[in-house]
Amino acid sequence: MPMKLKFNSIKNQSIFQPEFQSFSANGYNVIEFKKQPHAAGGIAVVYAPNGTGKSSLTAVLGNEETREDLSFEAVYNDNCTIQPETKAFHTIGDQISRNVIEGETSDYLIGQDIRREYALKKKIADGFEKAFNELNIEYKNDYKTTKVSDYLLTAMQVRNLEAYTFVRDIVNKQSKGKNIDRGQFLSYVRDVQKQPRLEVVNSEKKEFVISNAKIVERFTQIDLVQIVANAEVQKIEQSDDAINILGKYKHLHNCIVCDNDHIDGDLLLQRKKERRKRIYESLDAKTKALLKDVAMDSKLGVSDPFEIKKTVLAFIASGEMEAISSLREEILTYVNEVVDEMVVALFNIFVPTSMYSWWDEYSSLLETQPTLDSEELLYIQEIISENIGRNIRITRDDDSDHNFKLMLDDQALLGMDRSEMHLSSGEQNFISLAFALLLARHSGQEFIVLDDPISSFDSVYKNKIVFCIIKFLENKKQIILTHNTDLIRLLNVQMKDCFNLYILNNMDGGRNGFLPVKRDEKNILISLSDLVNLFQNKNGKLASIIHDKRLFLMAMIPFLRGYIHIMNDPEDLYGQLSRLMHGFENGSLDIADVYKKTFGYEVEPTEVISVSDILNVPISGLDIIDAEEYPLLADTLIQTLIYYHIRMKVEYELVSIFNIPHPEGQVLLLTDIIQKAFRPAAGATQEQKEKLRNHRVFFTSRKTLLNEFNHFEGNMNIFQPAIDITETALQKEVADIENELIQLRAEYATVH
Repeated sequence: MPMKLKFNSIKNQSIFQPEFQSFSANGYNVIEFKKQPHAAGGIAVVYAPNGTGKSSLTAVLGNEETREDLSFEAVYNDNCTIQPETKAFHTIGDQISRNVIEGETSDYLIGQDIRREYALKKKIADGFEKAFNELNIEYKNDYKTTKVSDYLLTAMQVRNLEAYTFVRDIVNKQSKGKNIDRGQFLSYVRDVQKQPRLEVVNSEKKEFVISNAKIVERFTQIDLVQIVANAEVQKIEQSDDAINILGKYKHLHNCIVCDNDHIDGDLLLQRKKERRKRIYESLDAKTKALLKDVAMDSKLGVSDPFEIKKTVLAFIASGEMEAISSLREEILTYVNEVVDEMVVALFNIFVPTSMYSWWDEYSSLLETQPTLDSEELLYIQEIISENIGRNIRITRDDDSDHNFKLMLDDQALLGMDRSEMHLSSGEQNFISLAFALLLARHSGQEFIVLDDPISSFDSVYKNKIVFCIIKFLENKKQIILTHNTDLIRLLNVQMKDCFNLYILNNMDGGRNGFLPVKRDEKNILISLSDLVNLFQNKNGKLASIIHDKRLFLMAMIPFLRGYIHIMNDPEDLYGQLSRLMHGFENGSLDIADVYKKTFGYEVEPTEVISVSDILNVPISGLDIIDAEEYPLLADTLIQTLIYYHIRMKVEYELVSIFNIPHPEGQVLLLTDIIQKAFRPAAGATQEQKEKLRNHRVFFTSRKTLLNEFNHFEGNMNIFQPAIDITETALQKEVADIENELIQLRAEYATVH
């Protein structure tokens, strides 16, 4: 089954051309992943010269929120729509920007036991949180208990201190049970010997204790021995009844009970209040508290199944302890029963769950040394450890809830700043990317985007990284963005024909999108022998694609020179070509003859090309070979010729403007010419020195003028670095250089 990702739109501010917002119009909107053998994943490589928007594309695909200036929409295999909110892409950026290896240890480890251990740990954590929340709700709804200071919890502290220590932390609004040792808690609630046995009690009385905890608390805490008997206390209740009646009917002039006429309601009400006050004030403080906070509490009028009011008034009136002591004991029995119910709720907290089996399995795993899957061991021990010469191992952190730790020697690896690793830059980059690949491997995303994964590595590590990419992301669909043709070749070395290749084009007026590279061109990109076979016109392919033979031979001069340099060269073709590559020379050469001697194919019977021809070649609208058949090679030849032309033009102009001598037989490099051209004369002013310095910096910083980009000395990669620049950027640089030369002629030609 094909694995096709079809983009409908890609937007990142104004970085991408309009075609990227309506891809279907040009058809360059599809990336198809090359299926990996015996795996679920596939690879697509997108070649993107610097400046085309490679990193911007990575940023778009890694974004998880559609914005007006940042968005994309894609469809996978014509049936699955992908947008930022889908979170389908896991991105790996340039390693240079990564200062620490971030994440949790579990993100990188896939050992079967480890995977199960972390899964259990999460289940247990979630189970405790859910159970504690539900218990809080039950205590609030069923027992009117919401805070540690509530009476029923203080009663629990007295009756069952062990249970209380757990419940206290659970109902605490800040901790909510987080401070409880999980192992100790489970050991307690699983001990059936510690679970209270509930009795059958009067439900009305139990509900009274729950609903009137404050009254119960006050009643049970007053020292009855200190209460002073007062027979008149009964009259307080009578007075209260009378006051209530008189207050309601004081406007009447006859008694509603005995019909006695001429009653002064107001006067009678006043007398009753004064008598009540006299009796109440005659009581001692303890008795007043018992009367006011217990017997006379308004809630007792609604429900008093214990007859607390009656018993308290009788006790105060008579001083007899028997009845009230018996009442207190009964109420405390109900308090203890309610507390026991609350404790039983604690014991039942995990009854409908699998918490106990989870915990037992988790505890068992904690007792064993963690093991990794064989591939994981290979990766960490044989690939990472071996290649950096440092021991990477996994241990348990006993100080942190038995979490796993990845150790680099004796230091924790995750979160370690690069400066603390005591590794070389190459080693740091290698280990950072290696763990980034592990993180991607274990991520839930289906698609992995890698932005120039080997750009920051030297040759020692490039092949190792490519192996890691193929091996550890084999079940993912990978989009590898790169401007490095070495990566393309190394991928093929590790696994032949393991990817589809695309060119990211993003320029005004161009064929924009993901341009597929045909198999033949991919082969010449990967293999020098295939490239040479093409230049030898094997099977007549070269002859069929050349549009302009003279321009083709011109563009091939730098590559011919480099290629001949590693061959047997009895005719000194290398030296002859070298003289044709300097703008201050005046020689010429039959390049058709050189080409035939080098590759055995006659492009033309003869094609004499001079330095003057290179200097005067038109560099706009170039059409050298068939761009439909070999788009990458076509761009390479065009840009090589432009590089070649502009470099020689700079040499010619500087030598001419500044009268720089160039004795025959002496090697004069462009860097030498630039230094001599802009060397201040004796007695030059500071302004003159500054102006010359600015000119010198301008020419030494141009990409098209850097020596390694033009001579291909010892570099058999015809594609790079010539195409490592966008057409737009190249055109701008050429225009800037030509304008600079015009300015120089105006400023200095008459002087010299």
